[in-house]
Amino acid sequence: MIKITPWTGGIEEEYETQHFGFGAQRLKISVRQMVEQKIQTGVKDMESYLQESLDLNDKDKMTLTHSCDKLIHLYCERAGPSLDIIDEEIERIVKIPHNVLLPEDEVQLEEISDEDYEKLREEVVSLRRRVERGALMEALLTAEEEELSSVEKVCEIAKKDMEVLDLLQKNLESSDSVKSIQSEVQFLCASVPFINKNEQLDIFDE
Repeated sequence: MIKITPWTGGIEEEYETQHFGFGAQRLKISVRQMVEQKIQTGVKDMESYLQESLDLNDKDKMTLTHSCDKLIHLYCERAGPSLDIIDEEIERIVKIPHNVLLPEDEVQLEEISDEDYEKLREEVVSLRRRVERGALMEALLTAEEEELSSVEKVCEIAKKDMEVLDLLQKNLESSDSVKSIQSEVQFLCASVPFINKNEQLDIFDE
């Protein structure tokens, strides 16, 4: 008999049935069943005609029936390759492209689109908040970095001032180190931005 692949269904079969009223799988099964039935009907009609028109005994009738059954099997077997070609044509014609939207699905698509739009809007709001928080944190970190940098500069200046004061204390013990003291004081004044040049000279004019 003709080989028939069992029906398995699936999304494509359901989509095709929604559009055409039948799917490719069911159509291929129906075509094979129809061809097999036509072969059986045709051969059996021929068998009946021969039995009626010929004066056959029981043995001849059995031989005729057996021969007709073999003929049915042979016809079904020979129909296989042609039916495979027909199956390919059915799949090509009935198959619906994935980018095609059926009218029945338009309402569902609109509902899904509304839900997706609302979800997307919420995601955008959440993303905007994260960006704003990120920008605020970056501004705070930048300000903190600048403040730390300023503190480091002040500490560096204070450290140098302490070194100069230590030298002054040591040089005051010796009267021969006036020029060295003057140089160190000038360096100290240069390190402090709020002392101008005139004030630096006044220190030694007295």
